[in-house]
Amino acid sequence: MSPDPHFSASRRAFLKLPSQPEIQRLRPPWTDEALVAARCTSCNACSEACPESILRPDDTGRPEVVFDGGECTFCGKCAEACAQDVFDTKRTPAWPMKAEFQPGCLQDHGIACQVCRDICPTSAIRIDLTKRPFGRLRIETDACTGCGACLPVCPQDALAIVHPKEDAQTA
Repeated sequence: MSPDPHFSASRRAFLKLPSQPEIQRLRPPWTDEALVAARCTSCNACSEACPESILRPDDTGRPEVVFDGGECTFCGKCAEACAQDVFDTKRTPAWPMKAEFQPGCLQDHGIACQVCRDICPTSAIRIDLTKRPFGRLRIETDACTGCGACLPVCPQDALAIVHPKEDAQTA
């Protein structure tokens, strides 16, 4: 059995704590991590203005999108409420985020479930019937706005909002 190449028997390596992965926060539309970090004063006005209640302060007090029952309608009320120059409403699209299937989709396991497809406001989730015997759900990334409507309805939490992959055309 070969030794683990990442293992170090030195005392210093033994006592050093493993580094924590950087938390990827989902920032509101028309913003990004750099804008929020540089200009947000943590006043919470954007969170209070959100009619869907999906904007919440993170552990630093800055706005974070949390899809646990609502979706982003891209109404712009968060941007209107912000007194700072955090939101760039000229950005098109409002954000680059897209929905992506994660492991655990019931449809992939032969259980008919298309709740995400039914709720998608842009009909970006389609069923590919060429995948036998039950079909497979896929996301048309060009149609997906990343609104998050599909996330809270998935019984398996098999969807996530992510930055699209450079080479991905459909998920």
